[in-house]
Amino acid sequence: MKLTGVPTFLLLVTYLTDRCRGSRLTCAARSKRHQLLDLCSHLKLQRDVGARTEKRSGDQVRVCRNMTTKPHLEKEPQTFQHVPDRKVMVFSAYYETRRKADGPAIRIIACSWQAAYNTIGDLFCHMWYDSYDYAISVGPAIYNVIYPSTLFPESWCSHFIICRLPRGIHGVPYAVSVGPRRCATPKTMLMVLNRKRRVAQPNSHALCISPLYNYFHQWKMVIEVFEMHKLLGAKEITIYLHTAGVTTLKTLQSYTTDKTEKVNVINWPFPQSYDSSVNCQRAALNDCLYRMGYYHRYVTITDLDEILVPRVTETWQELMKLVAKPDIGVYMFQHVYFRRNTSKEDPYLITQSSFWRTDEVTPPGKIRCKSMYRADNAISIDLHFPYLLMPDAVEYLMPPETAMLHHYREDPMESFYKHPERYHYIEDRHMEKYKNRLVQAFKARKGAVHKMK
Repeated sequence: MKLTGVPTFLLLVTYLTDRCRGSRLTCAARSKRHQLLDLCSHLKLQRDVGARTEKRSGDQVRVCRNMTTKPHLEKEPQTFQHVPDRKVMVFSAYYETRRKADGPAIRIIACSWQAAYNTIGDLFCHMWYDSYDYAISVGPAIYNVIYPSTLFPESWCSHFIICRLPRGIHGVPYAVSVGPRRCATPKTMLMVLNRKRRVAQPNSHALCISPLYNYFHQWKMVIEVFEMHKLLGAKEITIYLHTAGVTTLKTLQSYTTDKTEKVNVINWPFPQSYDSSVNCQRAALNDCLYRMGYYHRYVTITDLDEILVPRVTETWQELMKLVAKPDIGVYMFQHVYFRRNTSKEDPYLITQSSFWRTDEVTPPGKIRCKSMYRADNAISIDLHFPYLLMPDAVEYLMPPETAMLHHYREDPMESFYKHPERYHYIEDRHMEKYKNRLVQAFKARKGAVHKMK
């Protein structure tokens, strides 16, 4: 058996362990032994029964000589893949370069049970490189819950699985599998995204929208929100799709098939029978942070009924020129609630017919804010405010006179109808400044949807 395309230090690791077990490698591998022993000292590998392992924060590295069939992935699966014998599903994988964020590593987006309340068991990563013929096993992997659910211990929550790259191997793996044992036959397979040098453009903005679900049917609202955010400066829009109505699907297709648009629809087929917080939506938003943050400096996270609106400029780009600083990891827009217009006069242009809002941010502070992230300063994000930034990054709470979150919720939040005496409303026609351009774009896209078969 000829061992080709395997890093020399891993040949040494496997050789030493197999010798302890009474087995031998080929003569070709044995002839390199003295040369590899010198390399062993440089790489600080153990030379005893445990010599399969390269010591790095508890990680163990092994050549999987039984895994010789290299996977061929033409595109990412965009589906949830179950890890055998574990309450874990994996969705996507990203190359993480930041050393202060566990890099260099492969960061996997997962939905899983919480180790704090359940016995999960070890997870092992198997990596495939273009230059090597064998899978490389690393583990146990780091298993990080993004946002815990203390009230529902058996709910499926958003997680990162961190697979640290083994030292001494050149390049970045193109595929990774997660399994319950080292060198076990892979049952999951993910394409590693963002493998090349980050290409984010300065002051470029992307928008991420939470998954559509419950067969979402308000397709005209989708058009309005997309076009409004484009006017604000979103250069690329990514929306996650759990379920949607027929016309909503046609609307999304009209954007994704239009070569003049940069709209991505990411399938998010989270099992409906699983208990989770809105189809494990935090995992989708963190996926979007890494998916879009590779190309854009700023990534904004919203729901479909929310818009982050500058009050002193017309666009996000102009706003960032006023307030941006290199150490800021997140810009938090404070929440104001707009009473949604439900009249038949023009019910679909919500921003141009709903003009009464709370007279102050409600509540003040970051509790209900939505955020714009400087992607290279953010590690994990939550629905309303950052969960983890880089160690040197800080938060910036946007003053409401500078910018605010417009929330056009169809039904008032619980506190609004339980305690209406606490809230006062004022007329705010700020959004009318965008009306002519919005109406024109809305009509054009609406016509394109009607032309689709």
